[in-house]
Amino acid sequence: MTTQTQVSGAALAAVRDLIEPWNRACIERDWDALLDMCTPDVVFLPPGSPPLSGAAIRPWLEAFPEVRDMWWEVTALEAEGDLACLWGPVKQTLIVDGEKQSMHAKFCDLARRGPDGRWRFAVIIWNDNDA
Repeated sequence: MTTQTQVSGAALAAVRDLIEPWNRACIERDWDALLDMCTPDVVFLPPGSPPLSGAAIRPWLEAFPEVRDMWWEVTALEAEGDLACLWGPVKQTLIVDGEKQSMHAKFCDLARRGPDGRWRFAVIIWNDNDA
């Protein structure tokens, strides 16, 4: 069930519309497209790593294992004004040292609407359910 608080249908759709392009960018390793979906001051909070921001993000992405498939579902989305919080489950199949590994995780992200009206991710948080 999706929770919506003070969020217009257009804002909800705009935030949800980031999911498929994000998945595609991860699978295709199109880091330019992925970072275009983020605010200039985005912070990544990945599992097993300190917070990443600014110039530290691109090398981290380049070193990230190959993503074979990715699925995530927004089970809750709350927004007020220009800030939205969304969370839910995420699954990935990664190639690590030539071996397929499945990751079952959860995410909680913050998105912010910019002056241009576009919603972008401002904070990316996820952690592995098995770690």
